[in-house]
Amino acid sequence: MNVAEILTAYEHHTARVDAEFRRVYQVFADRMQCRRGCSMCCSQMFSISLIEAAYISRAVEAMPEAERERLRTAARAYATQARKLTGNDGHRDSEEAITPRPGLRLPCPALRNDACSIYDARPIICRKWGIPIFNPKKPTELQACELNFPAGEEVGVDGLLEPQVALLEEWVELKNRAGVTVSAARPTATVAEAILYNFEEVLPGRAAGNAKSKNA
Repeated sequence: MNVAEILTAYEHHTARVDAEFRRVYQVFADRMQCRRGCSMCCSQMFSISLIEAAYISRAVEAMPEAERERLRTAARAYATQARKLTGNDGHRDSEEAITPRPGLRLPCPALRNDACSIYDARPIICRKWGIPIFNPKKPTELQACELNFPAGEEVGVDGLLEPQVALLEEWVELKNRAGVTVSAARPTATVAEAILYNFEEVLPGRAAGNAKSKNA
């Protein structure tokens, strides 16, 4: 697959993820707090795939220059703070310098006034967080925003698991077809890196460390 094919397939996949979120949202509509202005989940530190990073890079490059530079300034500040939080002062090509750590919190560089500056290009976890999420590594548990579903609460799973498993299998297949899970030396990135560097040049089959800055 070439870059255009990968990102087109990714768009189709995220459309299905969005549709499933909307469907489940309606099932639990009386308890869902997810809406513009709620940004509790936007301080979690997490990694994204190279496909997601490339999609964000493309969206940032298409922004007006002032907005693009504002985002990159925020991303540079985020990267500096992330290195302090993780206890590593390495440079940007060091995976350990920017790899998120479980439990640490730092507002996403795309967050502005409790709203996402890259909403249409946001990563998959941002698209589905809030509803009960099935984690195949922990098949007896569901992950969900604590504002919507308090910890320890039992949630009915009828109609929840099968669509999520199908979407997860589709996502894994797409990453495998794109080669980003097998050929890349480091198959993940962060939102901050996706804002700062051109990850379209990473797809397919090149290491993230080779991504080029658009403002170097």
